[in-house]
Amino acid sequence: MKQNETIFRAKKKYFAIMFLCFLFGGFSLISFILQAYTVFWRIELVGFPLGERISQSLPAEARDLNIDSNRFDRARFFTPDPVQALLSPTSLFLIAGAVVSILAGIVIWSLVREKEIKAIKQETTNSLLLPDEKKIIDTLKKANFESTQSKLVKETGLSKVQVHRTIKRLESKGVLEKHNYGLTNKIILKKEFFE
Repeated sequence: MKQNETIFRAKKKYFAIMFLCFLFGGFSLISFILQAYTVFWRIELVGFPLGERISQSLPAEARDLNIDSNRFDRARFFTPDPVQALLSPTSLFLIAGAVVSILAGIVIWSLVREKEIKAIKQETTNSLLLPDEKKIIDTLKKANFESTQSKLVKETGLSKVQVHRTIKRLESKGVLEKHNYGLTNKIILKKEFFE
């Protein structure tokens, strides 16, 4: 029960970090898009498109375009070069922050998902095992996932016949492999089911 609580708390932490990564990544991406929008479509902010440059000596043109003098001055002095504006440190920080945060969120999500899949596999495998099968698997785990059949008889306390039958059942389930090893057999537990 305590192990389940610990796993649940760890999941909550991972999900909180993943949520913050996606939140920051989304905020940075939206900020970059808004900045790009304001750089390329300045007509809404200053009254004329970025491509139209009006020299300071022609205030009459400002009147012809129905732009008041204050807006005309702001447009003349505060219309940046679009490429320079999008390659500014602020823009690069926003896009880099968005990419890194979203990738971090995806990596955390995939790690959590991978751990969940392993836990489900392990739970399913353990629930389908008989007591003798659990003994042999636990003994093999302690012996670094491989042992001989004669050692399993000594270490599990089961008879030779019980060990033989149990190994046959586990082999048919695809949990372990049996190889000839002199007068006995070498038993290798498949790590992907029990790591």
